[in-house]
Amino acid sequence: MNEEKTQTVNQIVIHGFKGFDKNFKCMGFQFEVGKTYIHQGEVLICNSGFHFCENPLDIFQYYFPTNSRFAVVEGDDIQKHIKDTKVACKKLEIKSEISLREIIDFGVEFIVSRATTTGDNAHSATTGKN
Repeated sequence: MNEEKTQTVNQIVIHGFKGFDKNFKCMGFQFEVGKTYIHQGEVLICNSGFHFCENPLDIFQYYFPTNSRFAVVEGDDIQKHIKDTKVACKKLEIKSEISLREIIDFGVEFIVSRATTTGDNAHSATTGKN
């Protein structure tokens, strides 16, 4: 395992977004809204386990915006990718299917929520001394 691209997180539950093909499959595995799935075996980012993204827009690195379907998910027993918000997990719950428009709206909300800060070392869209 490449230690530079992964980080194990002890967080119990993490929320995110998952992409699927037009049949609601990912890597040949059939998913359904409202169901919870448990991966048997080790969880390794980009290798094994169920995967999703914290940033909805990162899904477009893995699924083309058209001819894909999307869902809000929750996962636990996770490992995070260092370079983007991709997450691998042992347990994945498919909460609800959402539209492309909703993925984009959630993506804008995700970016704005992380760009707005306050304090002495503020950055873009922020308040503070620097």
